[in-house]
Amino acid sequence: MGTADTERRQMERQHVFVVNTAPEVLDLIRELLQDERYNVTTTNFVPQTFDQIAALHPSLLIIDLAVGERAGWNLLDELRGDAQTNGIPVIAVSTNQRLLDRAREEQVRSGSRHFVVKPFDIAELLEATESLIGPA
Repeated sequence: MGTADTERRQMERQHVFVVNTAPEVLDLIRELLQDERYNVTTTNFVPQTFDQIAALHPSLLIIDLAVGERAGWNLLDELRGDAQTNGIPVIAVSTNQRLLDRAREEQVRSGSRHFVVKPFDIAELLEATESLIGPA
């Protein structure tokens, strides 16, 4: 098996884009999903986040809804308002159950399909990922 075959198979894997404010959470999710053979991109909330998502068009987004910050909600609004990104499935995560309840109530607006409270159970996050996009 050649390098070209290996690269082609890697490019065909499902791609998960994770947005979170905590580097340790980004590292944990990256390792977890890479162990399951997903391609993973992680980033903090930065002004270019939407542009990165639009350019990469990942299979799935995992977005943190942080307490006291609008960044996660603003990103969800921007994603849903753009034809290029509005169909990407989203897993919303938060340490605050009220934020997840709000996202669930506004599911059509937020586009979220699964809601996971942090600290999350690894099996729950993997199950939510696979239910939305299948195995890597």
